Amino acid sequence: MLAVWLVLAAAATLAAGCAGNTASASDATSRQARVRAFAAEVNLHASDLPGFKIVAGAMGEPGALPSPLPREAEVCDGGPLINGARRGVASAVFQQQHAPIQTVVSAVYPTRDPSVASTYIAAADSASGRRCIQREEIRRSDAARVQRKSEVVALDQPAADAPVSGARVWRCLVSDHACNGSPVRSFTDRLWFAAGRYVVVLVYIAGPRNEAKGPESLALPLERRLIARLYRRAQAHKP
Repeated sequence: MLAVWLVLAAAATLAAGCAGNTASASDATSRQARVRAFAAEVNLHASDLPGFKIVAGAMGEPGALPSPLPREAEVCDGGPLINGARRGVASAVFQQQHAPIQTVVSAVYPTRDPSVASTYIAAADSASGRRCIQREEIRRSDAARVQRKSEVVALDQPAADAPVSGARVWRCLVSDHACNGSPVRSFTDRLWFAAGRYVVVLVYIAGPRNEAKGPESLALPLERRLIARLYRRAQAHKP
């Protein structure tokens, strides 16, 4: 009789474990479905970028970067880590293929709660955060044996009436005294804001022939228009 009870107890334990695992998997699936639904409402669409071509399809979870910044930069700046299990959901990659060449993509990244999203952005925006991005730029250039100089600065005036911030990575020739004064400079801008527990990011990549004028790191009109549109959508659909 004791053996029968032991078998029944073991079976009950296994059943409870399976039920727990099923519920946990169901919850995770439901959470990710909500992330995808929010991203579909917020992310860039083809209609936002007339004259641009889709050069990579809608990336979704499998192709999206795990976080707005490389993990090394996240660890370095001391803020929360997004890079991990919670992958972002990205738009397609859009490109204007005549001069000036411009490439644009947006993405939505879930975090545990709103405080994590806002703290993540604050850490990335800090002087220490920009130094961490710069350090990672140098590390990747060295690893790829690419001879170039890079400078990371705060992005000025990314949005007139929304709490948006960002960083610009200038890139230029090693022989240039400073990238922001080089005639052959390219750059990548990351603009971001928190929408509840989400970090919403716009990435803008400009080739050497671009519309940036002078040494100031001003967001371009296209960037300001697009990030304002993403912000309005995020506010309209924020959980």
